[in-house]
Amino acid sequence: MATVRFRRTLKLLLGVFLAAGLLSASFIPAEAWQGTQKWVFTAKSSITGSPLVVGGKVIIGDNEGNLYALNANTGAQVWTFDTNSTINGAPAAAENTVFAGGTDGTLFALNMANGAQRWKYTPKAANTPLGIWGSPETGGGMVYFNSFDGKVYAIRTSGGKPVWTYDTGRELRSTPLYDNGVVYIGTYEGLFRALNAKTGKKIWGGGSGGPINSAAAVSNGVVYFGSWSGTIQAVKIKGVVPQWRYNAGESITTAPVVSGGRVFFGTINGKMVALNTSTGQVAWEFPVPGGTHSTPAVSGSLLFFGSDGGVMYALDTATGQERWRFEITDDPGKGIVSSPAVANGVLYFGGQNGKVYAFQ
Repeated sequence: MATVRFRRTLKLLLGVFLAAGLLSASFIPAEAWQGTQKWVFTAKSSITGSPLVVGGKVIIGDNEGNLYALNANTGAQVWTFDTNSTINGAPAAAENTVFAGGTDGTLFALNMANGAQRWKYTPKAANTPLGIWGSPETGGGMVYFNSFDGKVYAIRTSGGKPVWTYDTGRELRSTPLYDNGVVYIGTYEGLFRALNAKTGKKIWGGGSGGPINSAAAVSNGVVYFGSWSGTIQAVKIKGVVPQWRYNAGESITTAPVVSGGRVFFGTINGKMVALNTSTGQVAWEFPVPGGTHSTPAVSGSLLFFGSDGGVMYALDTATGQERWRFEITDDPGKGIVSSPAVANGVLYFGGQNGKVYAFQ
């Protein structure tokens, strides 16, 4: 009874702190995590895309190209928009506009309130397959996306006017990252680039040893990026000074996430790894049957991620110990490749069984 009363009190205090702005809306103290299903929404198709939580809505796409805006509290559908192509990444948002792209290469800008189309942009490519395999990124009044035609595009968020393109010469399957006036991209030929966000000019670059299929992470002046070859690197941005390089022994299939002095990432054959951000030394490894393509999300002392085997995990960030799990049982064999999002103490993610889940 004492434990129950403690958790109830903690939950009330958490609500007070969030309302007062004294705690991040994405922060979940481990002691307050219940893992109780809040709601579930059934989409028209399988979901490999990831959610964006913004403006009281959960926005996520399915494999038939339907983009859904759901009420974050109830799961009720607010609006839907048909992009006509598979949505593999997460949407982005800026200036009350939602940006989403699919495997046909078209980027859509939609009114966040009602889903009405503001504009769309389709790159002009001759005899070159198009496709947005990752997620768009916003910053500095522009939206950036990588295309399978090998180019990075920068488009004005207001009006959809193209500003610049950067040609890598080979297909891009990664997601760009915007930070402090710089756009970071990884290429399929194993090269890493830092571009001027206003002009698209290359500032610096280097090699990774293998294809880069995900986004980078930036923290405290250091950029972290992993590759299909199994290596993850840390490079000091000022002066472009390599800090360390670690080989996981198998392909890295998620973007790195940095929190609390650790960098977390997942691999293709089945492990979630935590490294010390200063040294690159292993802090812990957690076995993941089936492997993972789900980029983790950190909230407080909990690390959330899905597995290709259909399990959503919550691990202790300090020890790697499992704290909670949810397994898809209604459609065996369907995985969770969706990267989770946490907002206002609620965990959101999609499954290949075509469902969107909310847990608290």
